[in-house]
Amino acid sequence: MSWPSVIAARLRGLLLRGRLERELEDEVRFHLEMQIEDNRKAGMSPAGARYAALRSFGAIAPMKETHRERRAFAFIETVAQDIRYALRTLRKNPAFTIAAVATLAIAIGGNTAMFSVLNAVILQPLPFREPGQLVMLWTEIPGQAAREGRSAYRNIEQWRAQSSSFADIAVADPLSLTLTSPAAAEQISAVRISPNYFSLLGLQPALGRAFSEEEASRRERVALISHRFWQSRFAGSPEAIGASIELDGKPSRIIGILPAKYHFEPFTTDVWEPHTLFPDWEARQGVNGAETWFALGRLKPGVSIEQAQTEMTALARRLDEQAPPSARNRGISLMPLALHVTGPASRTALWMLAGAVFCVLLIAAANVASLSLARSVARGREMAIRVAIGASRTRIARQLLVESLTLGTIAGLLGLAVADAVIRVILALQPAGLVRLNDAALNPQALAWTFVLCLLTGVLVGLAPAITTSPRNPGMRAAGRIRRVLVVAEFAMAIVLLAGAGLFIRSLRAIHNVDPGFRPEHVLSVQLSAPSPRPELFNRILEQIAALPGVESAGIIGDLFIGGNPERVITTEGAATPHSGRLRFRADEISPGFFQTIGTPLRSGRFFNAGDNAAAPRVAIVNEAMARRLWPGLEAIGKRFKPGGEDSSAPWFTVVGVVGDMRRQNLENEPIPQMFEPLAQNPSRLVTLLVRTVLDNPAQMAGAIQSAVHDVEPRTPVYRITALENRVDAGLSQRRFQAALLIGFSAVALLLAAIGIYGLIQYSIVARTRELGIRLAVGAQAGEIFRLIIREGLLLSLTGLGIGLIGAIGATRLAAGLLYGVTSTDPLTFITVSLLLTAVAIAACYVPARRAMRLDPLVALRHE
Repeated sequence: MSWPSVIAARLRGLLLRGRLERELEDEVRFHLEMQIEDNRKAGMSPAGARYAALRSFGAIAPMKETHRERRAFAFIETVAQDIRYALRTLRKNPAFTIAAVATLAIAIGGNTAMFSVLNAVILQPLPFREPGQLVMLWTEIPGQAAREGRSAYRNIEQWRAQSSSFADIAVADPLSLTLTSPAAAEQISAVRISPNYFSLLGLQPALGRAFSEEEASRRERVALISHRFWQSRFAGSPEAIGASIELDGKPSRIIGILPAKYHFEPFTTDVWEPHTLFPDWEARQGVNGAETWFALGRLKPGVSIEQAQTEMTALARRLDEQAPPSARNRGISLMPLALHVTGPASRTALWMLAGAVFCVLLIAAANVASLSLARSVARGREMAIRVAIGASRTRIARQLLVESLTLGTIAGLLGLAVADAVIRVILALQPAGLVRLNDAALNPQALAWTFVLCLLTGVLVGLAPAITTSPRNPGMRAAGRIRRVLVVAEFAMAIVLLAGAGLFIRSLRAIHNVDPGFRPEHVLSVQLSAPSPRPELFNRILEQIAALPGVESAGIIGDLFIGGNPERVITTEGAATPHSGRLRFRADEISPGFFQTIGTPLRSGRFFNAGDNAAAPRVAIVNEAMARRLWPGLEAIGKRFKPGGEDSSAPWFTVVGVVGDMRRQNLENEPIPQMFEPLAQNPSRLVTLLVRTVLDNPAQMAGAIQSAVHDVEPRTPVYRITALENRVDAGLSQRRFQAALLIGFSAVALLLAAIGIYGLIQYSIVARTRELGIRLAVGAQAGEIFRLIIREGLLLSLTGLGIGLIGAIGATRLAAGLLYGVTSTDPLTFITVSLLLTAVAIAACYVPARRAMRLDPLVALRHE
């Protein structure tokens, strides 16, 4: 018979087992009755005839069993029997089942939720064609440790022309635009891109088309819009294609709509335009060095990022030799686009959190394995009977493993509900900057991971009881040794998690204690966008707001919070001749009263006043960091500098004031050099209005401030109104998210470790009841028994603590880049968490130790 025929016959035997079993019974009965009838005809008595027939047949039960094995898959039938027996056994022990299922469900649910986040943010490839070939290209400035600097358009064009590793390179530059309509004006986000940007990504518009090279070179005002913008502005109408929208006072024709699935940075943008639409496009084309363009490249098939990096490093050296002195000493660094989108720090943090929650799973499995060991010892009589009637050690071990796998499966099903709840909590926390987090869900990949976890926990939980069935490790003694090892392992993993949580808490506290260089309390932040740079408009707005009840002061800056700061050539006036050099610094335009409003201290000189207008000489205020860089050891007041080289036509600025440093990038970064010039001398269109109020909640002034702005200019977009404290606080959202999850995982691990040591000590007391009774009977004091039990628990917990501290030192060093203001081996943190874990161990041992010291010797001696 062929293999397909055998498999088909066995599947038929498995699926039609009941019917075939009845047919087998009928056939055996038929042949037995026929033999009996033949014996009776031969002259035997009815009893003798039946006895002779049975003897000639032989053992009927083994014959039936052989028939069953041949007609079906015996292993599947046996496993099915084991599962049914496991379910009956678990139903008979509800206390054990509920405790084990609840413990494993929490651990499996947490791991499934964390995997969903990892899968959405990191593991899922970006939704582009061959995303592994996409890389970001950065201008690297080694002297200033800048490894993710934006680039000049001219440099990118040279990279594209001279590189053989890239199939193509595109550029993009994000900005804000004012969208005007007959009803109102508002600010939207936009990106200006080269025509090859979408084709390089392999992205096709859902409707319409992308713009061409010819349209970009002719500087035609065409645009693509996001799916979200299309739905909100055009209600999803196809008539949006060809429609016109007014951006910064100029009409642009919509030619395409992007698909809905692109909803992460930079695709949260509303509008995409040709890169040539900048008013100063001709000037920007010729700039060499660092500038504002993002460069995105696609590697040729078969080219690795390491090979491309080697080529680009050599190319950077060649270009450096050809560049003017002010543009030299620049490198090129490559980064996979997926890493750029997620962020290296975010990826490290998520992997660390995944490792932490996996430790929780191991601790939970160890706890349940310990319970299973105690239960397997209690089932010693049952196992002995099964061995006596012919069951092998392997058969018993398989039964125990099936029981634990069944337990893990039940826990996994309940864990899906836990995972769903944890995912909802994570989405509610919504840390800023964690892209694609909204894609986290119980998708097929997460369900597959849950299945793997069920198998893993089932094996881990059932392994220890199965080992104790071996002839080499029989009985209670082997179970006791394994339970002690499990408790030590639990404490070792718990201390690793606690040390990590402690370091993250200390980092978060250190960041909270950082002085930002300004006072954000009682300040309201409002974004404004004027139709054109008009200093008189902003002056009238400030006057109108200053007259409002509850307002102490108001000021304007381009934007208080900044991202990257471009590198520029700057020339300072020296004793004999001017001196030029490159410096990364931030330049902003501010109104008089800005520093007074946010509370930045004046170190020397003066603030701006009404006399610093367009007709007055150009003046500037610098921060301490810039003063130290340009004039180390000298007084900056009265010194002059200008952007550009010595032959630059840029105006000279005279320093009239030095202010304290402000941490405007985020609280973790050191202050950068900053210069400020009067808004009246260099007006801006997009500004941040800051208003200091007497109210504890400055957001209560939002309506009045918005009305005051519109009283001056009704078409001025007013948006992103929020308390300045909230904007500062938003920069810490990812740290709080990481700390909250790690604290939660550590708390669960600590609780499980405490339950584990409690269960072990309680089990130990029960197992040693007779021994303790003898000790009490021969004169041992209750206090000695108490100390004996506490000593046993402490010995195990301190052993785990010592092993865990070694692991914690190694683990925290891997996460050193995520810490702030604290080292990865901070003694205070390690001492604190060690004392905490020791205290928890003592507390967990206290109750069973108290019970042990109150034992009645007579009762204990009768204990079996």
